[in-house]
Amino acid sequence: MKDNHIFALDIGTRKIIGLVMQKGATGYQVLDAEMIEHSTRAMVDGQIHDVEAVAAVIQEIKERLEGRLGFPLETAAVAAAGRALKTARGQVRKRRGVLTEMSRDEVQALEIEAVQQAQYQLSQQDNEDKDNGSYFCVGYSVSRYLLMDQEIGSLIGQVGAEMAVEVVATFLPRVVVDSLFSALKRTELGVSSLTLEPIAALSVAIPPAMRLLNLALVDIGAGTSDIAVVKEGKIWAYAMVPVGGDEVTEHLAGEYLLDFNTAEAVKRKLDSEPEVEILDVLGNKSVMSSSEVIEGMHQITSDLARDIASNILALNGKAPSAVICVGGGSLTPKLTSALAAHLELPANRVGYRAPGNVNDIEITIDFLHGPQGVTPLGIAYNCFTIPPVPFTRVSVNGADIAIWNMGDLTVANALLSSGISLTNIYGKPGLGKTIEINGYVKIYKGEMGTPPSIKVNGESATLETPVREGDYIEFTPGVDGKNVDLRVKDIMPSLQGQVIVNGEKTLMQPIVMLNGRRAEAEEEIPDRARVNYKSVNSLANILLQAGVGEQWLEKRQYRYYLDDREMFLNWSPLEVTVNGVKADINDKVESGAEVVYNTGHLQPTIYDLLGDNEQMDLAVSVNGEQIILKGKGAGLKVNGKIVSPQDTLEEGVRLYLDRSQAQAILSDIFQVIEMKPVMSGRLTIKLDGESAGFTTPIRNGSVIELNWDN
Repeated sequence: MKDNHIFALDIGTRKIIGLVMQKGATGYQVLDAEMIEHSTRAMVDGQIHDVEAVAAVIQEIKERLEGRLGFPLETAAVAAAGRALKTARGQVRKRRGVLTEMSRDEVQALEIEAVQQAQYQLSQQDNEDKDNGSYFCVGYSVSRYLLMDQEIGSLIGQVGAEMAVEVVATFLPRVVVDSLFSALKRTELGVSSLTLEPIAALSVAIPPAMRLLNLALVDIGAGTSDIAVVKEGKIWAYAMVPVGGDEVTEHLAGEYLLDFNTAEAVKRKLDSEPEVEILDVLGNKSVMSSSEVIEGMHQITSDLARDIASNILALNGKAPSAVICVGGGSLTPKLTSALAAHLELPANRVGYRAPGNVNDIEITIDFLHGPQGVTPLGIAYNCFTIPPVPFTRVSVNGADIAIWNMGDLTVANALLSSGISLTNIYGKPGLGKTIEINGYVKIYKGEMGTPPSIKVNGESATLETPVREGDYIEFTPGVDGKNVDLRVKDIMPSLQGQVIVNGEKTLMQPIVMLNGRRAEAEEEIPDRARVNYKSVNSLANILLQAGVGEQWLEKRQYRYYLDDREMFLNWSPLEVTVNGVKADINDKVESGAEVVYNTGHLQPTIYDLLGDNEQMDLAVSVNGEQIILKGKGAGLKVNGKIVSPQDTLEEGVRLYLDRSQAQAILSDIFQVIEMKPVMSGRLTIKLDGESAGFTTPIRNGSVIELNWDN
C-alpha cells in the first residue's frame, strides 16, 4: 500500500486482471484497471506453468497502469489458487497478565499463532504422507473469537484475562506459491499481501452481514472452481475443485475441431448471440444455432456442476440455503441451473453475483461489473479491510522463503514455513541389544543420534534464535544413531597364546555357542540371543581347539548294581596330562604348556567297572609260591547269562559274581611266572597231585607243581 493505493492482481488461468483501488472518505474507488488474456496456456488449473510468460503479462499490465496513473507500482496484493488446496484448523488460548485493552497487533499475533498451529498439524500429516510435499499458508479466516470463554465478534479493544481464537487456515503446495512469487519478482514487484481467491471473493460477494445464512460461494474460473461455505456468522470451510470453464472449452474444441482460443471465443458468444460462426482447423466454416451448441454441452456442463455440488455437500454436510457464483466460468450457459439440480435446490437459489451490488465500491471499468470482477476487487478490498501481515523474506538452505511477520520470528518459524517438519529433526538413537552371556544379561546400547545443525548467517543458532529480513539459514537435520553392530568376536575373551597338544601347536581361542550352536568370530549376534563361551585357557577349550570332539570331554556318572548293592562309576573317556601330570578337563592351562591326551572308549566296559576287584581274582600255589590271576576267579552274569568284561556298561545294569564260573586254565599262570626251559628235560605238570596239561582248568586255591625231567 502506498499513498492509500493498492495494486491488486488476479492471476487467473485464462487472464490476468490488475486494478488500482483507492480508499476515500466515503468508500473505495477503482482508479484504473487492465485485463490481458494469456496468449499461450501459461497456467493450468490455477498453477503457473510458464513463469516467464506470466511475468511478461504482469509487466505489461503494470506498465500500462503506471503510464496512465502517473506513479510507480512497487508492490501488489495477490491471491492464490490451485488444485491441491488443503485446510487445517488451529486454536490458541492465552491468558493476559494485565487488564488493558487488546490491541490490533496483539489480536493479529494471536491469529498468526493459531495459523502456525494449523500449519504444524499439517506438517505432522505431511510427515506421514511423503507424497504431500511442503505447504505454504496462503490465507486464513477467523472462525470465532472467545473472551473469557464467551464467543464475541471482535477482540480488539476488549478487556479480559483470557482470550482465544479459532481459525481455518488454507495451504497450497510451495511450488504453487513460489512460482507466483517468482513471477512477481521478475517484474520487480514486492508482495504487499497474499490471500486465497475464495477468501478475497467472500469479502465482496458475501460480506459479514450475510454470513448468518448458510451460503456457498463458488468462484468458477477457467481451471479451478474455488468454494467457500459460510454459516452461523462465520466462514466454515474452503475447498477447490480442479475443474472450471476450460473443461467446457476443451469439449467444444474436440466436438467442432477447433483450436483452444477459437473454442473459447465461441463459448463466450453462446449466451449473447442467437447464432455462432465456427471455423475449424481445416478451414471449414459453418453457422450453428447457439441453443444447439448449448444442448451439445449439456453433459460436460452437468459433470462440472456435479463435481462442484459434491464438494459443497461434503463441506456443508447438506445443501446450503443458496449458492452464489462468481468468476467468468459462472457465465457458462445452463451451469447454474445444473448446479441447482444436483443440489436439489430451486433454480432461483443458485445464481451469480456482480460487484455492482457492493455499495461502497465505485467501479467505472466495464469488465469489472460482471462476475469476473468479484475476485480482483475482493483482493484489493480485502487488503484494505483486513490489514495484511507483512512478509519477511529469508533464505533456508538456499531457497527464498516468505514468512508472515508477526513480530517475533524465529528459526522455527522459518523452517516451518519452508515446509520442514520439526517432528524428527533430532536424530533418533540407534537400536540396542539385550544379550544373555553365560547366564548374565548385558545391554549393549546403540549409537546416540546427533542434534540438528542450525546456522544463521554462518553463526551457530537454535530453533529459538530470532531471524530478520534477509537472514541466511543453514539447516541440517540430526542423523539417526547407528544400530549396535555386535559380533561374536566383540564379546570373546582375547587370545591368550598357544600350547602344544600331542606335539601340535594349538591357539588358546575360546569356543562360543550362540543360541545352542557354535558361532564364528565374525557372526552377528541378534537381539535377545543366548551366548555361552568357555574360558580361553581351560583344558577342555584347548582340546576342542585341537580337534577333540565334544563327546570325549563329557564326564558322566553311571549307576549299576553288583550283587544287589547300588554302586556308582564316574567315567571320563579321555586321559590327559599337562606337563606330564594327570589333569582334569576343567583345569586351567598356562601358555606354552605341553598337553598329551589319549582316547579310550566313550562308554566304560564291565572291566573298567570292576577293575582290581579282588572278588574276581584267582589265587593258586605254584611250586609253593602264591600267585594271583586277575579277573580269572569268577564269572559275571546278567539276567543269568555270562557276560564278557569287554562288554559295554549300561546304565542301571545288575551284575552278579559266580565263583563257580572260573575262567582260568593252567597255561594262564605263565603270564605271571617265568620258567627257564632245560634243553634236555621235559616239563611235567601236576594239579592238586594229578597229572595235568596246559589247558586243564584251574580253581581258586589249586596247587600246581612244575618240574623238569632229565
